[in-house]
Amino acid sequence: MSVTKIQPTHWDRLACVYVRQSTPLQVIENRESTERQYQLQARAIALGWAPTRVEIIDEDQGRSGSTAVHRTGFQRLVSEVGLGHVGIVLMLEASRLARNNSDWYRLIEICGISATLIGDESAVYNPRDPNDRLLLGVKGTISEAELFTLRTRLYEGRWNKARKGRLVFPLPTGYVYGPDGEWAFDPDAQVRERLGYVFELFRREGVARRVVRDLKVDSLELPARVMATEGYGTVVWKTPTLSTVIRILQNPAYAGADVYGRMEYSGERRSMKTGKQLAHRRPVTQWPVRITAHHPGYLSWEEFVSNQTRLRQNWNREGSRGVAREGTALLQGLVVCGRCGRTMGVQHHSAHERRSSVYVCQQGYTNGALHVCQSMTSRAVDAAVVQAFLEAVSPESLLVAMRVLDQIERDLAGHRRQRELQLEQARYDARLAQRQYDRVDPDNRLVASELERRWNEKLERVAQLEQAHAKADAEAQWDLTADERAAISALSQDLPATWAAPTTTNQDRKQLLRHAIEGVQLDGVRHVGQIEVQIRWRSGVVTRLRVERYRRGADSLKTPAEAVNQIHELVSTSTYAEIAAQLNATGWRTAHGRVFTSQHVGYICRRDGLARGTDHTRLTPKEDATQIH
Repeated sequence: MSVTKIQPTHWDRLACVYVRQSTPLQVIENRESTERQYQLQARAIALGWAPTRVEIIDEDQGRSGSTAVHRTGFQRLVSEVGLGHVGIVLMLEASRLARNNSDWYRLIEICGISATLIGDESAVYNPRDPNDRLLLGVKGTISEAELFTLRTRLYEGRWNKARKGRLVFPLPTGYVYGPDGEWAFDPDAQVRERLGYVFELFRREGVARRVVRDLKVDSLELPARVMATEGYGTVVWKTPTLSTVIRILQNPAYAGADVYGRMEYSGERRSMKTGKQLAHRRPVTQWPVRITAHHPGYLSWEEFVSNQTRLRQNWNREGSRGVAREGTALLQGLVVCGRCGRTMGVQHHSAHERRSSVYVCQQGYTNGALHVCQSMTSRAVDAAVVQAFLEAVSPESLLVAMRVLDQIERDLAGHRRQRELQLEQARYDARLAQRQYDRVDPDNRLVASELERRWNEKLERVAQLEQAHAKADAEAQWDLTADERAAISALSQDLPATWAAPTTTNQDRKQLLRHAIEGVQLDGVRHVGQIEVQIRWRSGVVTRLRVERYRRGADSLKTPAEAVNQIHELVSTSTYAEIAAQLNATGWRTAHGRVFTSQHVGYICRRDGLARGTDHTRLTPKEDATQIH
């Protein structure tokens, strides 16, 4: 019956064999299914098509049949059928062509119009025949229902297993399976301590980039578990990168928790290659499955949540403070507009302009408003907030000098411990390479030369680490006397001196302010010529201040006010030269730090509109210079 449906007009056209597997893994592992699909070429020849008239369309390998948007092979097949170039379409079953009824019925409709047959391993169907068309429709409906049934069954089974904490994933670096199948710490001490050291660095630095910087400065590598088939599960050591550190910090497994559902597949964003919906992260509070104390952790769950908040606050975007950076605006990331409530940004000027930074609320302007909300220079605001900070932080709260020194000593000891572990591992690798070299037959030069080369590489690695270790120990000498400790303790009581010290950077000052201040609200519009400042302390207290707006020329060089007053008093009884001589004798200098001359005094008198009370005889420059000296 299949042969009788085939007419000579069909043989004159192409026979297209459509080959598809849903995922790349199926392409690699489901070899038998792929082979059966390619064997449909022989079936087309058996049905009467010449070998040269059989075309295989297999460019959709590894792509799902749930949609035709990203299946270029299926789109090409539909185009060829619509143009009347295809006599028969061969597939293993309906699910290979489409698991979506809209795509399947569209293909059947086009095949019916162009008189194209559809065939599988057992039969040939004519879409123009009512019975065949009904059968093809049923096959397409079953194919679509089968996809949803399988997906639902697997989906619910996976979630049920996840809720019991028994869903199996590749273990993160630092964990292994125990004898009873439970999670346990990696027996390698270097792996455990290096991961703990990463969390300690973030605890101290608070910024992932600084963690990477410290690791690279100390030439410390991070462990990684091999996921490839060759060497699966083994631990290798790699140069630290920002992405690696962030993955470690954001992995809840290191907090002893077993979670599932961190990613959500919803929204309009889809992959350009596969057409699948792209995932985005859910907030920690919205994770559907969260089993704390599931296994031993490198840090507590509370610290993990705090770290996630800290990482989000480091983002340079709306609603986040951003990382404290070098810059003259000390309230960067803390200032909020008192008019619209938005976070205010900072505008910096080039260094040669010698202008202070500006706090500006321009988000509304960026979104289409006619003007910026408000702006003000940072100098006056920063000075007022810093003064309030220094007054609020009492000396009794600064008895931390000894703890700081102890922390420095612990940090140095931690650095030394990590270097020693790395050096010990390198020495073990060198001894292992030596034992492998000793076991080989010396006459087998092909093997012996390679093992000798590996041994030499390990020895060079040991030599490099030993030199780095010795250099780091020499640079990290920390041996304070009792007098030095007492001096540091006394200095810690003088916060203003520490604040103004040249060794204290703006980044350090910003970090100190962030420890005490939650936010600063600025309103420079309500009161003309003044800025209303509200400081929200972390304790919950609110401090309100008013500062004068910066006026143009306020910081320009000026003659001392006392010298100007003295000129006002003497102008009615003395000449300009006599006034200049008296000012110089008293020790006053001009705005530029020079000695006064009659020209200086005369300029000030004319500027202030002072009338001449005596005969101000004009002296020659030579006489004026003689009188000055």
